[in-house]
Amino acid sequence: MNTKTNIANTLLPKTASADKALNASVTFWFLIAVIGQWIFVYYVTSFYGGTAVQGDFESWNKVLPHGYVAGETMGNIAVAAHLLLAVIIIVGGPLQLIPQIRNRARTFHRWNGRIYIFTALLISIDGLYMVLTRGTGTGLIGEISVSINAILIMLFAILAWRTAVARKFNVHRKWVLRLFLAANGVWFFRIGLMFWLFINNGPVGFDPETFRGPFITFLGFAQYLLPLIILELYLYAQAQGKTPVRYAMAAGLFVLTIAMGIGIFAATMGMWLPRM
Repeated sequence: MNTKTNIANTLLPKTASADKALNASVTFWFLIAVIGQWIFVYYVTSFYGGTAVQGDFESWNKVLPHGYVAGETMGNIAVAAHLLLAVIIIVGGPLQLIPQIRNRARTFHRWNGRIYIFTALLISIDGLYMVLTRGTGTGLIGEISVSINAILIMLFAILAWRTAVARKFNVHRKWVLRLFLAANGVWFFRIGLMFWLFINNGPVGFDPETFRGPFITFLGFAQYLLPLIILELYLYAQAQGKTPVRYAMAAGLFVLTIAMGIGIFAATMGMWLPRM
């Protein structure tokens, strides 16, 4: 009996330490991601909202291919709606993942969750409409990757809603996390692109004029598939992973967060700040 107790006392501190390391790495990732996403929101409201107030919709074309087309009222409304819905998604999403809000402001959590899921469905439908009517600027492969992203967002939103209604909260949490990552695919694309440009000191693997090439094709799918794969690895490490697996996951998340931070910095300085 004493031998078993000694073994347990030896192993438990290591497990607790691994859990702390994993939780700390996730918290670090979340904080950096939220900072980057809210900088992006400020840029969207400042640039697109500011030019819209001034009536200078043509400026949208400096950033979005065919962002504004004179005479195409429905298409222009779809783009404007997409930008507005993106702001709601990016602001509201992180609030759903903060435990203190979820536990102490349950009414807000429920209503914000309903708005988030409904907005996710709307922005996906709107995104598919934009792909069909205006394309993506990256060719057929780009249109396919964006369409898959939209379909995944709708699927995850529906499953998040159904599991919440069924009060299967552990399963609901997983679908919400998947929805959160898929819904931020556009943001991941931008910081992934700017990280790539930063470490290579310029465009590598694609033509900056046509914005096409193997790296853009890769990033078109990686913008949502890579975060989703990493999430599944994290969920496995959290639920079933042994101590070395949790330490490895924590270290991997830390490295990925540093890379993400570099991408956020590069995107802020190179894309967003100059247009604010």
